[in-house]
Amino acid sequence: MADDVFGVEVVTPEQSLVAGGATAVVLATSEGALTVLDGHTPLVGDVVPGLVKVDLADGTHLRLAVHGGFVQVDTSPGAAEGLAEGDGPLPGLSTRVTLLTGVAELAGEIDVPRAERARDEASQRVTELRSGRGGASDQSDGAGAPEAALRQAEEALGRAELRLSVAAGSHE
Repeated sequence: MADDVFGVEVVTPEQSLVAGGATAVVLATSEGALTVLDGHTPLVGDVVPGLVKVDLADGTHLRLAVHGGFVQVDTSPGAAEGLAEGDGPLPGLSTRVTLLTGVAELAGEIDVPRAERARDEASQRVTELRSGRGGASDQSDGAGAPEAALRQAEEALGRAELRLSVAAGSHE
């Protein structure tokens, strides 16, 4: 194993998107930006929706749109077994980063036309709800229904915009 390489895995309910050796993982948590390198302090935390960058051991730079989840950094003996070989910064220890997310997409696999349609539809829905033209069905679901519908539309708009910015390479 090359120096500073550790194991990384990005997992969704459907598949393992990334599994192998990496030299860096950059993501956002509710506490702020996080860069994980080999030998990082063990931690478990949340991941907020945003860009996740993974620098693979072979020099490839992956970009993923991640819609929230959890990250675990493990530096116990054998933590990176099967993902990266050898010891981490201390003999007998290795680093493994596991990102568990409900939805994540590699930048190159994002369906841009579909994301553009989703953005346009969500934007229109947000405009309608903010102007009070959300439709009669929104009013009949109870006092909090219009606010909930607006929140859902804003979240859908945010997801579409994230996909588009990651696909375009503009989300840094």
